[in-house]
Amino acid sequence: MAGTLYVVATPIGNLEDLTARAARVLADVALIAAENRQTAAKLLRHLAISTPCVTYNDRNKARSTPRLLAQLKADGSIALISEAGTPGISDPGQDLVAAAIEVGAQVVPIPGASAPATLLSVAGARTRTARLVGFLPRRTGERRRLLADVGKRGEATLAFESPHRLRESLADIAAVLPRAHLVVGRELTKLYEEVWRGSPEEAQRHFERPRGEFSLLILPAPPEPVRWPDDAVRAALQGERAAGARRAPAAAAVAARSGRTRREVYALWPTDEAAPPDGPAVHGQ
Repeated sequence: MAGTLYVVATPIGNLEDLTARAARVLADVALIAAENRQTAAKLLRHLAISTPCVTYNDRNKARSTPRLLAQLKADGSIALISEAGTPGISDPGQDLVAAAIEVGAQVVPIPGASAPATLLSVAGARTRTARLVGFLPRRTGERRRLLADVGKRGEATLAFESPHRLRESLADIAAVLPRAHLVVGRELTKLYEEVWRGSPEEAQRHFERPRGEFSLLILPAPPEPVRWPDDAVRAALQGERAAGARRAPAAAAVAARSGRTRREVYALWPTDEAAPPDGPAVHGQ
């Protein structure tokens, strides 16, 4: 029977946000695997906890994972913590969780702070769904392709960004999704916390010298209604007429596709002698 991996959420800024359960688990486990040992050391000193702590991050996970799994197989207990927030969300912790499951270890969540959930809770977005994409791509082309997909989906999207790339990302959002609404969380739960709302263009002006850690909620604008010009409406009506449609049903069909009212389309019906009448033909004697 393998041991237990506790996935422990830690504060994203304010140390008071750590739960009592998380503090107890960190004190009781045999080992803590931390994405950043320096950050973890500050937290453990604050809690007066002396549990041994090792680094687990993208740079060393290939050699660290076997050692941690060996401890779990020996019925050990490990707490996994990220640099801030909930592990396994856009950080290397997800790899250790997957590996622990594969060897039959029990994986127990210790919930708490999470930057995406924190931002979404104060966004006022009126959305029941939100897609989390993690950190935006570093390359401009990849970033713009992702943003184009966000616009195509029309779905509220949560992302992270670092201060030194924020300006570039805002410029790409303004170029690809100029009508989007943004909610930007800066230094959430920390001393200089800021939740800002506005357009991509306004965001570029506001965040001229970005500092701190950023979470973004991108709310794509609904597509602009299609409105055909008169020539396109007339051409469609000609097609309906050629197919034998009468004026009223043809106008209704074209109005549904063109973004024009039925009255507007009806008025553009061709008036030459070849146009079929609306009602049944009446033959005189």
